Amino acid sequence: MGKATIRRVVLRQLKQQREEDRRRKSEAIRRKVFRLMAFRRAHTVCCYVALPYEVQTWRMIEEMLLNGKRVVVPVVRRGTKRLQLSEVQNPTADLAPGTFGVWEPTPLSLRPVPPREVDFALVPGVAFDRRGHRLGHGHGYFDRLLSRLPRAAVTVGLGFRFQLLDRLPTAAHDRAVQKVLTA
Repeated sequence: MGKATIRRVVLRQLKQQREEDRRRKSEAIRRKVFRLMAFRRAHTVCCYVALPYEVQTWRMIEEMLLNGKRVVVPVVRRGTKRLQLSEVQNPTADLAPGTFGVWEPTPLSLRPVPPREVDFALVPGVAFDRRGHRLGHGHGYFDRLLSRLPRAAVTVGLGFRFQLLDRLPTAAHDRAVQKVLTA
């Protein structure tokens, strides 16, 4: 199967998942993240703000802030096709729907953080494979961001079990994550 077919099939599964199941599995994944030693040691965590059908991250972001983590989230820069990172201090006040419907910091709450300061990143994907390759929505934003993070940064993909496939087709520009957590 090609990338477009895989994307279409998995997106359909994501959108058809019952909300109760999504919440329960997202909570199980949150617990797995918080048990990781690399996460516990991390100071600056990059975390995506989930679309409604993805592994939910809002509670993770709130809990990270309560635990004293510096949390940065991606902001889409359409002109450059890049993600800028911005520190979040209060998700409810700082974030609003932005590009592609993804919640991101409002212009008034933008606090830019260079990617080199990230030591742990939680990454979304439409699908992942067992080697850490990921399939996103096809725009390449996260591949470009991952290539700008420090080599020492730990990268973790979050997905539901049905999003983890044996093998995905890859291209030279694709960036893998080091670990994939599912439930």
